[in-house]
Amino acid sequence: MTRRNRSWAAALLAAAGLTVLSACANEPVAPAAAPAATVHDMAGMQGMEGMQGMEGMHHGGGSGSVELWAVQTGLLGTVVTDGGGHVLLRSDSDSATPPTSTCTDACTASWVPVLLPAGQTPGLMGVDDSAVGTATRADGSAQLTLKGWPLYRNAADDGSLTTTAGNGTDGTWFAVAPDGSKAKP
Repeated sequence: MTRRNRSWAAALLAAAGLTVLSACANEPVAPAAAPAATVHDMAGMQGMEGMQGMEGMHHGGGSGSVELWAVQTGLLGTVVTDGGGHVLLRSDSDSATPPTSTCTDACTASWVPVLLPAGQTPGLMGVDDSAVGTATRADGSAQLTLKGWPLYRNAADDGSLTTTAGNGTDGTWFAVAPDGSKAKP
């Protein structure tokens, strides 16, 4: 998908979101509200009838491609997810300057590094490409970074955006905002 098409898609998604929000403006919100719709579940959203053909848009980078999406969640504010809807996290144990990951061996069973296969570039939506880079891991693989912070996903995250995906675990792991900072609900 070209940058221009991504811009149009982002504008359409924003307009559709405003339509959905304005339709619900006068309805009370229950404390245990239903899970927020995710970018990858657009077909089931109210008011999205005119957006047919966009349901799989975030998978447009091809099989096995890596994607970073800025997504508004009810629990964590705006966060970065992968193409499967998994909230991406950063660790305070890592370093952004220089980009360095300290999560190795057993740590990676719970905190899965977001790797970028050789020769690929990540697909981005709402994430500034100048903020995205890589860090070389001890095994030589390239781990995606955002503003220098190595990115991970919690192995237990099911991609539904209905949990905090490990945010705040051990006072070290935090969902990442599109600018690389810790997400703020």
